[in-house]
Amino acid sequence: MPRFDGPIRILDPACGDGNLLVAVAEAMPTSVRRRCTLVGIEDDLASFDVLTRRLSDVKNCPPADLKMGDFLDYIDDGTMFSSALQLDPVDVIIANPPYVRTQVLGAQRAQQLATKFDLEGRVDLYQAFLVAMAETLRPGGILGVITSNRFLTTKTGASTRRFLRRQFDLLEIVDLGDTKLFEAAVLPALIFAVRREVPRDSTEPMSTAFIRVYSSITDDEGATPVPSIPAALVEPKDGRYRVNGTLFEVATGQIIAPSEAAQPWTMHTTDESKWVAALEKNIKCRIADVAKVRVGIKTTADKVFIRDDWSVVPDELRPEARYLRPLLSQRNAARWRPSKEDGNLLRVLYTHELRNNKRQAIHFPDDSAAWRYLLHHRKRLESRRYVINAGRLWYEIWVPQDPSAWVRPKVVFPDISPEARFFFDRGGSIVDGNCYWITTKDPDDEDMLMLILGVANSSTMSRYHELCFQNRLYAQRRRYLTQYVQRYPLPDPQLPESREIIRLVRTLTTQTDETDTATIESEVDRLVEMAFGMGERVMNSVG
Repeated sequence: MPRFDGPIRILDPACGDGNLLVAVAEAMPTSVRRRCTLVGIEDDLASFDVLTRRLSDVKNCPPADLKMGDFLDYIDDGTMFSSALQLDPVDVIIANPPYVRTQVLGAQRAQQLATKFDLEGRVDLYQAFLVAMAETLRPGGILGVITSNRFLTTKTGASTRRFLRRQFDLLEIVDLGDTKLFEAAVLPALIFAVRREVPRDSTEPMSTAFIRVYSSITDDEGATPVPSIPAALVEPKDGRYRVNGTLFEVATGQIIAPSEAAQPWTMHTTDESKWVAALEKNIKCRIADVAKVRVGIKTTADKVFIRDDWSVVPDELRPEARYLRPLLSQRNAARWRPSKEDGNLLRVLYTHELRNNKRQAIHFPDDSAAWRYLLHHRKRLESRRYVINAGRLWYEIWVPQDPSAWVRPKVVFPDISPEARFFFDRGGSIVDGNCYWITTKDPDDEDMLMLILGVANSSTMSRYHELCFQNRLYAQRRRYLTQYVQRYPLPDPQLPESREIIRLVRTLTTQTDETDTATIESEVDRLVEMAFGMGERVMNSVG
């Protein structure tokens, strides 16, 4: 940990009401107060007034240099026309930067930030703040920042992972997950880092300590009672802790950051690392090698296009049956087969067709009920200006996907779920945007699809997903994204265990009597474990 022998400038670049600066000022030893200056920047006048008042109420508060404005305006973009304000380098930055996504920022503002701060992909405001904070922090200075934990695992976080890896020596990352320790809706992470003198080469290895804290649904036997989550993190040890009746699981270890930024940063304990390594010794391929994973359609006007009550639409507006296609969505998500328990099947008014093997918008006849229905909702559909600005017709579905692929056998799964719910569809249904779907590259290889389904629904793959794609939401729900599922490992399809998995999964997708489902699922679980070399190679026969 760096030591500061002279004056210390501590910056909060987005103060709000001053929670962080006030906490630091109140906790600071007297010997440190004498050589500290607190620097705060806030662009909201009401918050700035509260900040000023709160710091003035702190007994023996260090000198405060408070600035009314936008922190990002203090960063020189390197052009001759730059109008950057003056801000001297600082020794410490503590920050809870705003988390504002591209669609809220607006395309123009997002593009400006991307250009100024050399950002890639979809831009979030916190990414610009990270770059700006690095430019303000002197080499050897310390960064402590609260941000969303999404940067650890998502594709859009790749540029942030690359930047942190290059510019900082990371001291520790704390993933606070679903603890709700802060008021913000995002799942928070804490980053503690030291600004490097020289940027790290992309091939140089990097590891950092981590603490992972998530709620637990196990019983509380053996859980250590603590007054708060921070109390459990003072000297963190792996285990379960009870805070006011709620259980949390704490794990510690090392993040080994891959040199390739596209790969997620995973937090593994020593035992977890060994388990993942043992499984990956027996991988034949990954899903992406043999299949394509796609998200479902996105209408961006679901109330117009998607209904389960088309029968109540007046006759003159009710679209013809040939335009209403069956739709699989979250409500159908179950293991092995789509659920029928939610009543009427959703149907979507699908406004695209294939002409000359090319997807195009349907030219509806003027006298068709479907066209009258669309005209009835024209104002709502035309409000989607991004559709029209993209050169599309006002009534088009925004992401229509490939109509020629719907008829192929496919595996469907929900975007968000507390457990694996992969199921098989041979009925030619369209898939909604809250789900994803998998088709094999060889359309005749249904066996491979059955193997994928068996592996994806297994307890082995659930654990692999949990460890390698640590994108958990509140209430034990997990994200199942293309970038995760396409990296699911598969065993050799020719293994005896794999052939038996295929046979049993085909039974699970077709049987109507569910009395022996649990027994077959248990056998599939065991066979998947064996196929990856993780269990005893003893063959049983079920079904």
